[in-house]
Amino acid sequence: MTPPEALRYRIAVHRIRGDYVAVAMTLPGCESRGATAVEAIERVRSAIRAHLATARLLAGERAVVELEISA
Repeated sequence: MTPPEALRYRIAVHRIRGDYVAVAMTLPGCESRGATAVEAIERVRSAIRAHLATARLLAGERAVVELEISA
């Protein structure tokens, strides 16, 4: 059996208040901080893995929410 092809994600790295923040552009809310750009990227790699594992677990579940908004 051949291993699955690695998925690729575009990461944006920002410098904010002395720290670095790495954001997975196509996974909303998937971001991480680090003291260096490399540390932030390694941490966001772990965050992406956790995001994907959670998405697989929840794939069969659907949540329906009704909101009533008054003007």
